[in-house]
Amino acid sequence: MGEHVSALVSQADGGAGLLGMALPLVVMVVVMYFLMIRPERKKQDVHVTFLSSLKRGDEVVLTSGLIGKIEKVEERTLTIEIADKVRVRVLKIAVSGPAARYLTAAVEGGDKVPKPEDKPAEKKA
Repeated sequence: MGEHVSALVSQADGGAGLLGMALPLVVMVVVMYFLMIRPERKKQDVHVTFLSSLKRGDEVVLTSGLIGKIEKVEERTLTIEIADKVRVRVLKIAVSGPAARYLTAAVEGGDKVPKPEDKPAEKKA
């Protein structure tokens, strides 16, 4: 009889051990969802909404860094003028965002190109 009891106790401990091992894994998956997956999905939804709201005359930045004004909007493509009488046709997914957001971020972030006058004068000995 004692052998049956010890066998049942060892089986019960095995089940608790499995639950004890699985619980931290489940907690890690939940934390990863809230810290990584959910914010990325929200960002993706905002970008999809932005792409669907593009219209003629908007200034945008492409993933390549080109800045241009939208001339024509089609279902999957845009015609963008990047210089006078220079138009390119690009996929909508190649648009990073509005040009104003990137240009103001560069100015506020201190990305300033030094002018020749800003260089210190060299001393002649």
